[in-house]
Amino acid sequence: MALVVASPVILAGLEALLSRASGIGTVLQLDPDVLHTVYRTGSFDVLIVTSDQWHLLKDAQDDKVCPLPPVLVVGDPVQDRRSTALGDLPSDGFLSLTDLSKDALASAVERTLAGEVPMPPKLARELLSMHRIQLPQAKARVTTLTPRENETLQLMASGMSNKQIARALTISTHGAKRLVGSVLAKFDAPNRTAAVVSAVNAGLV
Repeated sequence: MALVVASPVILAGLEALLSRASGIGTVLQLDPDVLHTVYRTGSFDVLIVTSDQWHLLKDAQDDKVCPLPPVLVVGDPVQDRRSTALGDLPSDGFLSLTDLSKDALASAVERTLAGEVPMPPKLARELLSMHRIQLPQAKARVTTLTPRENETLQLMASGMSNKQIARALTISTHGAKRLVGSVLAKFDAPNRTAAVVSAVNAGLV
């Protein structure tokens, strides 16, 4: 686990939360000023970066020899003016500072490692508003959602994992995974975040 954080207060808070979270190993702080060289020397499961430092990863993501590990962005990238080219920056998950807690951080790390791409629904809406994303195919596809798939979509938009969706719908984790996969397929989305973005754009969330 590695951190790229400029604020001493946020850094101390993240380190404290990570130290109390179960399943989190060694945490290393990377100096933002030398990030482009230092990150290559370590072996990290997840790179946690605050939104004000996110832009520093743009050069690092183009490194074909030493690709970046999964990136979890903490903060508000929409409000941070240094992160204007959001689509050009590496990201595998997002966590708002207002939602930050030991359990939320541990869950976001776990889901990022599992490839679930956690993202607060509010951020998805803000990204849509900021970039005025137009996805006409999404509106044509949403009519094919079954009631159960629509329930699953709403739970996905609330940030639930497959296990949480299974619990909410009183089904097996395998069943939840199948429903999530069906929703992704009907939105022609590569991941959960893209599906939620399409749903928000279509007015379904």
